[in-house]
Amino acid sequence: MPRHERARLLLRGATKRLVIVLLAGSVGVGLGLGLAALLGDDDLPRPATTASAPAGNATTPAGSFSTPPTTPTPSLAPADRTAPASPPAVPPDPRRQLRVSVGPAVLHPAASASGQRRQRARLGVRLELANLAAEPVTPARPVLLAAGERVATDPRQDAPDTHIGPLAPGATAGVTLRFETSGAVTEQLTTQRQARILVAGRMHAVRVTIGERARPSGSGSG
Repeated sequence: MPRHERARLLLRGATKRLVIVLLAGSVGVGLGLGLAALLGDDDLPRPATTASAPAGNATTPAGSFSTPPTTPTPSLAPADRTAPASPPAVPPDPRRQLRVSVGPAVLHPAASASGQRRQRARLGVRLELANLAAEPVTPARPVLLAAGERVATDPRQDAPDTHIGPLAPGATAGVTLRFETSGAVTEQLTTQRQARILVAGRMHAVRVTIGERARPSGSGSG
């Protein structure tokens, strides 16, 4: 065989061997990468990393108890030490302050013809009073109740002996109340001979007797 032909064959054989070696190396690298992908990289060492928790949301290790954030306690306003307001003063009860004794009641019919036509009359009622309270007492004006009407004492007849004025503590007084009546009131007093009077918040029954005729006070001709 010629020398140049032999050299060409040797070169071709060397080239084939080099290609085979390169192919074998490529296949080995590929197999290694494939095996690494299949097996994963868990067995490979990793650098230690520290995960930073988000600000304001720190994590608590398992098994430990976290302390909840404390809420500031609002300060309490100082207690009002002002003394409570006193209740309004209760007015004294005249029924407990006065002792009232009712005496005889006398009805005096009118003497004039005009007064008789109108059934005018004057009723006098004797009272004895005593102030049992520790302060002065001024009773309201007494009222006569008869025939469904209320008749107050005649203010024109007010006098120390006919009107109940202020009574000092422990004081007593005797007065003769005077009521000017007419119409149905006089008729009931004349026929039934009884009436009721309201004195110092209490009702008192009185028996009426008929007295002599008299001219009603404050009337011109009666």
